[in-house]
Amino acid sequence: MVANIQLDEDGIVWLNRYAAEVCETFGTEFVQENGRFGHWKPLLHRFSKAVDNVLTRGRGHFGAVEEAHNEICIASALLANLSPRFLHLEYEPLLPGCAKSIDFRASAEDGTVVYVDVKTIRPAAIDRWEQYETAQQQEWLPDNGNVILFKEWLGGELWHSMLAARGRMLEYALELETKIAESKLSAANTFFVMAFCGEGFHWHLDELEDFVSFYSNGRHRADDLFSKAELKYMSEKQLRLNRNITSFASMSRPQGATRQRPIHWNVQPPRDGFA
Repeated sequence: MVANIQLDEDGIVWLNRYAAEVCETFGTEFVQENGRFGHWKPLLHRFSKAVDNVLTRGRGHFGAVEEAHNEICIASALLANLSPRFLHLEYEPLLPGCAKSIDFRASAEDGTVVYVDVKTIRPAAIDRWEQYETAQQQEWLPDNGNVILFKEWLGGELWHSMLAARGRMLEYALELETKIAESKLSAANTFFVMAFCGEGFHWHLDELEDFVSFYSNGRHRADDLFSKAELKYMSEKQLRLNRNITSFASMSRPQGATRQRPIHWNVQPPRDGFA
């Protein structure tokens, strides 16, 4: 199993250097923002603990490092936001009537409150070529769209990444909607952001745009490759969207990079004739 593969000497040196750079970069930043973000130490501790787990148990546990690092990047971006400028940022605030947590609550001077839930979408490299063939045979894809893959060019792995990423978008959106409803968080001047993070390889912005189009409008675009599969899954599981999430954000950060690329805080549906 990948999880049991220990890091070699070079890997240990790289991981320690990478972790030190992240902690120094953001630790210095958060100390300066202690007045607005007093609860930052548990966030960096989560990152350091995840790094220690990789050093002890193997590279297969690196996903937790990525997740913690991405949360750190989102916190940094919220502190840097100017409109509105947040006066107070909380990490994993307690929610009334709900045993779950939301990653961040940011409060502005004008009374605006923004909740941000952060999820990293990084599907495992699993060969699902047989599922891809089934999808073609059973016409999972719309009539005006197709996915051309080749088995010898990692077609099964690419298919799994695409389908799994779209599934996670729906799954995580439903989870956030449940938190909002159970905690009765909806109120005037209160906004909810679902932030999806990735490396820019397993899924792309245009795929999130398709999901946002479905989430916002209640119907799929004509060229949405996963419209049939998603509707079939939701029907079988009897799932329904409340559509109480204000916006979806997209953050890309290549593995090993300290800082993220520019964040798209309000991803919109594609602007073309396929609505």
